[in-house]
Amino acid sequence: MKLKLLVNNMEIWNSFNDELDRRLNHVHIQMEQTIKQEDLFRLQGEAKALRRLKFLRDEVNGPKPD
Repeated sequence: MKLKLLVNNMEIWNSFNDELDRRLNHVHIQMEQTIKQEDLFRLQGEAKALRRLKFLRDEVNGPKPD
């Protein structure tokens, strides 16, 4: 599947963002409950990657014209 099809189809894009939000919420819960420092670092990286995916549409479509 081409990325433009994902990011420009609003129904699919909104579903994708809902899934990202659900996963981010789960990661945040895990971060609150973790004991090991290594697990916290891993979860921080996972949260960062998920948040970055929320900007995928902007990266694929490029900057908006002024």
